[in-house]
Amino acid sequence: MSQIRQLAALMFTDIVGYSALMGQDERKALEVLTKNRAMQKPVIEQYNGRYIKELGDGVMASFNTVSDAVNAAIEIQRKCHTSNEFRLRIGIHVGEVVFENSDVFGDGVNVAARIQALAEPGTVWISEAVHNNISNKHGIKTKFVSVEHLKNIKEPIRIYQVLVDGDESPPLPGTSARNRASGKNIFYKHRKSVILSIGTLLILASGYTLYTVFQNASMTALRIEETADRSIAVLPFVNMSSDKDQEYFSDGLSEELLNLLAKIPQLKVIGRTSSFSFKGKNEDLREIAEKLGVAHLLEGSVRKDGNKIRVTAQLIKAKDGSHIWSETYDRDLKEIFKLQDEIAKAVVLQLKLKLLKETTPTTGNVESYNLILQGNYFYDRQDKENVAKSVDFYNQAIAVDSGNARAWGKLARAYSRQAWLNYVPRNLGRDKARKAALRAIELNPALPDGYVQLGAQKLYQDFDWHGAEELYQKAMNLEPDNVDILTRVGDGLYFVTGRWIEAVAVMKRILELDPLTPLSYLGMGNVLTHAGRPEEAIAYFLKTLELNPQFPRAHMYLGRNYLMLGKTELALEVMQQENSQAFKAFGLALATHALGRRIESDEKAKAFIDTYQNEWPYLVAELHAYRGEKDKALAWLEIAYSKRDGWLTFLKGDPLLKNLQGDDRFNGFMEKMNLPPD
Repeated sequence: MSQIRQLAALMFTDIVGYSALMGQDERKALEVLTKNRAMQKPVIEQYNGRYIKELGDGVMASFNTVSDAVNAAIEIQRKCHTSNEFRLRIGIHVGEVVFENSDVFGDGVNVAARIQALAEPGTVWISEAVHNNISNKHGIKTKFVSVEHLKNIKEPIRIYQVLVDGDESPPLPGTSARNRASGKNIFYKHRKSVILSIGTLLILASGYTLYTVFQNASMTALRIEETADRSIAVLPFVNMSSDKDQEYFSDGLSEELLNLLAKIPQLKVIGRTSSFSFKGKNEDLREIAEKLGVAHLLEGSVRKDGNKIRVTAQLIKAKDGSHIWSETYDRDLKEIFKLQDEIAKAVVLQLKLKLLKETTPTTGNVESYNLILQGNYFYDRQDKENVAKSVDFYNQAIAVDSGNARAWGKLARAYSRQAWLNYVPRNLGRDKARKAALRAIELNPALPDGYVQLGAQKLYQDFDWHGAEELYQKAMNLEPDNVDILTRVGDGLYFVTGRWIEAVAVMKRILELDPLTPLSYLGMGNVLTHAGRPEEAIAYFLKTLELNPQFPRAHMYLGRNYLMLGKTELALEVMQQENSQAFKAFGLALATHALGRRIESDEKAKAFIDTYQNEWPYLVAELHAYRGEKDKALAWLEIAYSKRDGWLTFLKGDPLLKNLQGDDRFNGFMEKMNLPPD
């Protein structure tokens, strides 16, 4: 191989938000990528540059002179601004590099790439070495940005911005690239003095109440520091495979690593739903860590080609975005279990934690494992068609390896989901779930999945609270911080039986472990509502909608609480925004009744009952009870009981059943449900 060592100006460009666009509209993303390449290549050649290669949605080019590199970057940004179809980040550095065939290597490449990663959208950022070369060039203006410590670069580097037409004025003195990329970092850096000063002013000016509010906010701001080295989030690894259909594998590997780390008792590991909420989003890692409340992030990429895999993993310190550890693994697929263990152990070692005991590498059937990951990928989408696909993949995994307890546990979960959402006949789905859960326990009593699903059967079908608690306790003993298990307990068992203090405590723990999951906030809102704290609950329903404006049931529950507080017009307005047609119809029937619109309310109530009585008998009972129709409400409660409607678990503290309280028949029904009357 021929090698040429020379001084060169290296330019990196990157499309802003491309990963997110790819996740939303693959066709549009590919169109943008094509236009970007078509725009850049002639400009690079016009300025005597060398179009070296494409790196995903980015481009790498080299130039013999710094002036050519900067002028090319300016022209590229001008064309990009004119087209207004997408935005670019551009970084340039000059240094000694090695050209080998059609590629280039060296520290100069690394510096240019890292400057590009720091650049603001729509700008050209350059190193001081580049700035010194062009500072006296006619027509090129620059401004100082910050001094940055780049990974694996010994000395800090001063960074400047090349002013393209329409660029903003220079940043305020003292602000750095990182501080502007993550707006709150300045506050964190000086939080002690800021908190002390503002806290004093608040006490003097506004009194104790405002000070208390500010103090609580300050404690939230200090959350990352409090968790020290005991918290981590595993971000979804990027699928670098040529086949987009391999995304299930990169997602699956991320989840497997998350589950392995969650077994470390000293380590707080953020739940999958919150960690995966950043998938495809081009957010600053420090901001992600702040939102998740962790001190460390594990990220990486996966390239799968047949039975060959390449995994790159990086452990990042959230406070400053520095890389603590990084490794690339080239393995055969059959070594996947050993690889997962190696990565998990490396992270534990870097965080200076200890395992309870020395573990042995996980083993299993690779083909079955691969099918389970595909099943998980489709199950997470939750809709009828995709849950059915997940069932098919889990059954395939079992056909390959009938002794795979994980596959049986996942199958039980999918069957339960189908039954709960009426995707299949309820009794059929529950029966299949029960059998699969029992098989999972038989094959591996140390796996919690089977206990969780059997516990759900006891809770939502058998109404056997004691039996459910025994099974959930077994699952919790195996994985104390498993968010799914905690949810079954807090938003399930404790909620059903009216153990409000315990329920709130568990839900708070869930929100610590999975802080960006809409369902968890919805669950906490319901717990507080049924506990007789409807005003407090509203904040949690609003947070649910902040995270997902179309989350099913959230508008209906929020509107219900407004009804409880006498805010009927607001309740109606909110109910009209409900995403689920069934719950929207239900909510509007409640709201119009509260507003005294009798004819409209009767019509909406009849329409709801005619359409959904077979699917939601408990909701029919709630509607009749709220309307003061006691006999009908009690009759429909009995129908719900005969159908083993899982929504009967909402009985305890249900505000919509308030009109039934004190009725002997209702007390008798509560007794039949093994629940004390409210």
